[in-house]
Amino acid sequence: MALRRDVGNRVPAAPARTSAAAAASYLHPYACFRCRRSFKRASTTAAVLTCPRCAGPAIGLTRKFKPPPHDDLKQWAKVEALVRHGFLFWSLDEPYPETLAEVPAFAARHADHLGRMRKAMPQAFVAIEAAKNRPPV
Repeated sequence: MALRRDVGNRVPAAPARTSAAAAASYLHPYACFRCRRSFKRASTTAAVLTCPRCAGPAIGLTRKFKPPPHDDLKQWAKVEALVRHGFLFWSLDEPYPETLAEVPAFAARHADHLGRMRKAMPQAFVAIEAAKNRPPV
């Protein structure tokens, strides 16, 4: 193996990543409700980014978020309602609702969890609230 390395046929292995470096390489989804698009960016502390398509606010969600198709207006409305309630697609003890009509009852069942998350990440929720209330350009 040393001979191969010396000749150039064997490249030395890259050093193992540290946990901080590995975490920074994850891509996290951001959802824009103006243009109903989702895009991913490397880990960042920003709860809201600018949408590259329409320049509107894009809300940062967890890696568990799977965006609906662009033309599925009902599912995008449901996702927006969940985000407006404060859900960023964490793992919960039950599946997320299937329809928009189920969102209020779901939010009521998980009000304690939402309260804990708002206390844990107050700056993120302030930024998200400001972005949700920003008028369209």
